[in-house]
Amino acid sequence: MAKSARASSNKVNNQKLKKNVFGPVETARLARLSAKIAEISALPKAPRPVAKAEKVADEGVFFFLSDLSAHRLWL
Repeated sequence: MAKSARASSNKVNNQKLKKNVFGPVETARLARLSAKIAEISALPKAPRPVAKAEKVADEGVFFFLSDLSAHRLWL
């Protein structure tokens, strides 16, 4: 007959697995992620594009033009 998940021997075995197998894997993953974030944060920031607004008098529409895309805003 199988032992349940609440059996003390299963609890001890699961704790050993977490400590010896999964613990170092999580620590290594955390170190890799921290190094990657530190590398990204050390890069210089690119300047943000300045949006230019042009008003079309006939339609009551504002066009916000930037380097990335153009958006319409209905007022």
